[in-house]
Amino acid sequence: MSLPSLLLVDDSDAILALERAILSGHYALNTASNGREALEKIGKVQPAAMLLDLSMPEMDGDEVLKRVKADPATAHIPVIIISSEASRAEACLSLGAELFLSKPFRADELLSAVENALQNARRRARAGSMALLRLGVGGLEFAIPLEGVRQVILQPATRSLPMGPGYISEFFELKGQPVCVLDLARRLDVNHSEPVEERKLVILEIDGVQLALSVDAVQDPEEYPAADIEPRERVGGTGHGHLRDALVGMLRASGRPVPIFDPRAFATQELLHEAAALLRPDQRERSA
Repeated sequence: MSLPSLLLVDDSDAILALERAILSGHYALNTASNGREALEKIGKVQPAAMLLDLSMPEMDGDEVLKRVKADPATAHIPVIIISSEASRAEACLSLGAELFLSKPFRADELLSAVENALQNARRRARAGSMALLRLGVGGLEFAIPLEGVRQVILQPATRSLPMGPGYISEFFELKGQPVCVLDLARRLDVNHSEPVEERKLVILEIDGVQLALSVDAVQDPEEYPAADIEPRERVGGTGHGHLRDALVGMLRASGRPVPIFDPRAFATQELLHEAAALLRPDQRERSA
């Protein structure tokens, strides 16, 4: 497993050597001896964090900090200012620096500062992330938020419902509770690409009612960072069609965009309540 990379920026060879001695073995290290070199390297290396001196020839550290934070490609990289000029700490923090560490520093102080900066960056990345389950049916691919998914199982033997729309015409019992099966191929007017015994059921809970989506393929759940998800407000065409309000956004992490839907896109509120009523034991006995 590769180590997180750091970019060490200082015009003092002695400070760079000290930082390397302390951080070597914990991180993959790159160095720069002035501000211009730092700006060239940070875009290429994309380090997990940058350790930046303030007073350097050609370009001061605060100017480097401004440019790093102004560039969308590097703005997410945490910058730790390491300087003896403590009077400039507040100004640097207001420009977006993650931490200010005064020279001279101890080894444990440097290690702690880097770890804290990386933890803060990971926390920010998770804040806008989304855990998704990617599904496939009849050659179509889409994703749903993982939060409403209870489990995924191979499609078992089912029984016919006495009434209901064509795409919800079967049910099965899960731990003694009846669960309707919503056939997404029928709902989306496509043909299944897998035989019944190879299909998967994605068990959802929507407004307190369990519902099983019948699909052909299910990928492993994954958490995607905010940078991989285009919000629905910025996705073209959201003003059209019945799925308009159910489109959460677009996943851009693969070779082609994958729409993210709220599962309510496939089952209306009325249909869910109707299904729940239909599956009550007393109702099933009257319909048998």
